[in-house]
Amino acid sequence: MITFTPVRSDRKNSAFDLRELVNRQIGASLQDGDILVISSKFMAISEGRTLSLHSILPGDRARQLAQQYDVPAELCELILRESDEVIGGVPGFILTLRDGLLTPNAGIDKSNIELGRVVLYPSDPLQSAIQIVESIKSQYGVSVGVVVSDSRLMPTRMGTTGVALAAVGFEAIRDMRGKPDLFGHPLKVTRQAIADDLCTGAQLVMGEANESTPIVIVKGIDSRLLGKQAYSSRDFSIPPSDCVYMRSFRYDSSHSTSQADSLTSTVTQDSSRREEINL
Repeated sequence: MITFTPVRSDRKNSAFDLRELVNRQIGASLQDGDILVISSKFMAISEGRTLSLHSILPGDRARQLAQQYDVPAELCELILRESDEVIGGVPGFILTLRDGLLTPNAGIDKSNIELGRVVLYPSDPLQSAIQIVESIKSQYGVSVGVVVSDSRLMPTRMGTTGVALAAVGFEAIRDMRGKPDLFGHPLKVTRQAIADDLCTGAQLVMGEANESTPIVIVKGIDSRLLGKQAYSSRDFSIPPSDCVYMRSFRYDSSHSTSQADSLTSTVTQDSSRREEINL
């Protein structure tokens, strides 16, 4: 049986030693095969990856995006800096690609931080995850896995689910291609997103508001999945040209802004209706 155990923490607003916190709070209780799901926001705050929007000087491109999508120019400037590509947007949100992940506002978060400040993504989620695994192994002799988790929106679906930004210590993507289904037909394209599944399960106890639960201990994972594998965000991603959503919207990265404008008008028929969503 797989279990998800919440680990609570005091609110953090500035940089701190995440490895020390993990070792102090739960290190002695961990066992071989346990997997820690750690909030990417909590990790980013530990790295000091927070900024005041008032300290950001927007450029011309940021001001253009601000006018087009009704997003503060300072936030637009950060989105441009943090993303690999701007796909488009709707009033209040800009859709971007970052390290292969399709995400609103380049993953920049305004929730659970002081007013006027934002939290960026961790600078290197995989390296930070590896350091936590190595620290636990060094101090307690225990082999664990770590997943760095964020929340995401799914097309046409209401609410958030989990998504992995990095994972280490287990098989985070299980390739099912070639395996038979119930009727003996070989699977052709199926891969199981184990890390994303764990992030989604962990969100049930992490929550999205003031739960103060940035870490979840997962126990009971199939021992055959455990190992020394390591995955960055790009390892979880596929090119837009292979994505059923992006291909269906006829996305072309060579002129993404104009393509995204038509995509946005297709998906959002009434752009005047703006729901207040706090990512």
